[in-house]
Amino acid sequence: MPHEYVLLTPRVIGLREVAHAVAAAEPALTYRMDAGGMQIVLVDGDATVLTIVHPVPARPAEVRRLLREDDAADTERWWIDVVAPWEAEHRAARVIAALAAVSGGTAHDLAPDGRG
Repeated sequence: MPHEYVLLTPRVIGLREVAHAVAAAEPALTYRMDAGGMQIVLVDGDATVLTIVHPVPARPAEVRRLLREDDAADTERWWIDVVAPWEAEHRAARVIAALAAVSGGTAHDLAPDGRG
């Protein structure tokens, strides 16, 4: 089972934001579009470090229920699922933090205490 994260961003992110985040946090990574353009996969050689799933509009009720954010209805946001293999979690966390900074969003670790 992968380590799961959620990014909430005020606008859709794409390759431009990913390129900036990778350059700032993990410049050795390369990226490719996958699943018909619905995913951006960050890799180091043959090893996947992070997969970013295409953004969808955030539903305020789901944001409140799943992430416990009370201000979810105040602004339009995008929900972005991000997954990483456990062995890459530290590198992935650096890229996710950089993506949050680049996009003006927030990052949420769905398993902050480890694998459960």
